[in-house]
Amino acid sequence: MTFQGRVERKRLSAGSKSEHDALVLVTPDGQEYKLRRQEGNPFRDPELDVLEGKRIECEGAVRNGQLIITRWSVLD
Repeated sequence: MTFQGRVERKRLSAGSKSEHDALVLVTPDGQEYKLRRQEGNPFRDPELDVLEGKRIECEGAVRNGQLIITRWSVLD
């Protein structure tokens, strides 16, 4: 599947033992998906960190609320 949106860093699972900051893709219709690169570290991925604040188009699959991306390109 193909997705577009802005990459933002957000606090997820606030108030739980799983609370953490993560990169999310916010789509134009307001959907939010935690980003993860296929084969990448699920907690911190320097290759995705550089996308923060950028609008991207990516290909991937949604699994358990995460968007696991295989390809991406920066749109602006």
